Amino acid sequence: MPKQQPQLKRQASANPTKASNKVVALSLEHALEVLLSGKKVKRLDLRYRKIGDAGAEQLAAALEGNTSLTKLELDYNGITSAGVTRIAEALIKNVTLTHLYLCNNVIDDEGALHLAAALEENRSLVQFYLSGNRISTAGAEAILNCIRRASLTIDLDLSLQKVPESLQREIRFPSWFRPDLF
Repeated sequence: MPKQQPQLKRQASANPTKASNKVVALSLEHALEVLLSGKKVKRLDLRYRKIGDAGAEQLAAALEGNTSLTKLELDYNGITSAGVTRIAEALIKNVTLTHLYLCNNVIDDEGALHLAAALEENRSLVQFYLSGNRISTAGAEAILNCIRRASLTIDLDLSLQKVPESLQREIRFPSWFRPDLF
């Protein structure tokens, strides 16, 4: 009996008149296939897929030319600063992504510096979640300084990091945050 390939799951919308464009990928290969096919996918959920740095690099290459994806969930994937550096490079070219979740990976200050540099160029992100990584004060300050300089309005989560309480407070309640925009 031939082995069947797992299919991508497309989540049904609560509103039957509006189709959901969220894809829960069963593997990195299928996610890449969807992104490179030109299909209009708005949300891609790759949480807990253990894609690591190699997968992050492949995904970043697919993101560079994608014009429909707005939300990418990459939590719990073992991505280090090497993989996130490539994602940061892709962010400079991709202006449609508005929500990026990189929680509970292995990203340190080096990765945070690359992400901060990407934020200088990419002003489309409105939600950027990095909680539970290995970012310290230097990385958190680099990201915050970039957001201040660029006057970005962004929902930033750097919780569960080795960051002083005063900096955590500023991240939670930034002077530039405008809840009326969300």
